Amino acid sequence: MPRVTATCLLAGLLAGSFAVAPLARGHATYNLSGAGSGIGGSTNGADGTPADGTALWTNGPAEGYTGALPVMWYCGLHDPTQVRTIQTGLAPNPPSGSLLAQVTSYNAGTDPDYAVDRVLAVGGLSWSDPSNGDQGWGHGLDYGLIHLTPLDGTGVLAQGPVKLTVTLADDPTDGVAVRLAYALYAGWDTGTTGLRHQTFTTSPSPVDDPLGASGLTLLDYAIAPAPGATLSRTYDVDVSHQGKYTLFVGALGGVAGQYQLTAGVFPAGTALNAQLQECQANLSDAQTALAAKTADADADGVPDERDRCSQTQFCATFPVGTKRDKKICRQADWENDEPSMKPKQADCIVDKRAGVCAAAS
Repeated sequence: MPRVTATCLLAGLLAGSFAVAPLARGHATYNLSGAGSGIGGSTNGADGTPADGTALWTNGPAEGYTGALPVMWYCGLHDPTQVRTIQTGLAPNPPSGSLLAQVTSYNAGTDPDYAVDRVLAVGGLSWSDPSNGDQGWGHGLDYGLIHLTPLDGTGVLAQGPVKLTVTLADDPTDGVAVRLAYALYAGWDTGTTGLRHQTFTTSPSPVDDPLGASGLTLLDYAIAPAPGATLSRTYDVDVSHQGKYTLFVGALGGVAGQYQLTAGVFPAGTALNAQLQECQANLSDAQTALAAKTADADADGVPDERDRCSQTQFCATFPVGTKRDKKICRQADWENDEPSMKPKQADCIVDKRAGVCAAAS
């Protein structure tokens, strides 16, 4: 699936573009299975299990997921323009009506032992551990499902082709700046052999069907350039994937911490897409302007726009294997722009007294 790298797409642009998105159908839900002692009520290596229908979901089970890899959250996108944010709970008073409020309510009504401030956090060696050959560890990752459904003219594709945007950001509420990374896969795990307690291959890149999973095809991966930096990329939606995507979230640098994930869809012809295209056009223009600034047709080391003698060569091209050659080179070296040919053959002649270049007669 083709990828558009939205390096100039800011979180504010995303928020503004999706602010009026209809949320008529669909849901997002957290898997609370495995909650216990540990960070935010999670048990390392146990959160998100079991992954099947017996799991404790806050807002109903993930639709149709039967794989063995544990998933911590499900994000359903069911309209042509829709956005959802999966993030840490803000106990004790999350926004009313939010998924976070549902988590708190579910936990309090189902089993008070479950943490009411469920957090989404990843291990600092989940993407890269020097002692593990710069590979990651599956038990430090978070796993999430993104689902575009129904993928037809009555649902996500009601306005034609759509794009999927994934934005992964550091969660500032924990006071830790995490260097995040993610791998986006087409499909969901459909096997029974997936196991997170093993190496997660990241170097030189993630692979298909990681951790013993089945049915996962790597589409893209991204690594934040620095701790606390946000990753945001936009993808064309390929209907052959049935609208199913799996996201692995990890961290580098040995620093564990919380994250926020926003997933959204928008018609390919919307204003947001136009802004992306404008961004790419501006980048192309900048590259063209840079090429013009640095063009050097005669390879004399002086850009064409400042070259007072075109079609001349830099003195360094003269042979210097003999004393005679060295003398010729020294005589020709005038601002690195002296014609390499004899005056009668040159396109221009340097007037050293006036410091100008005149056309050859």
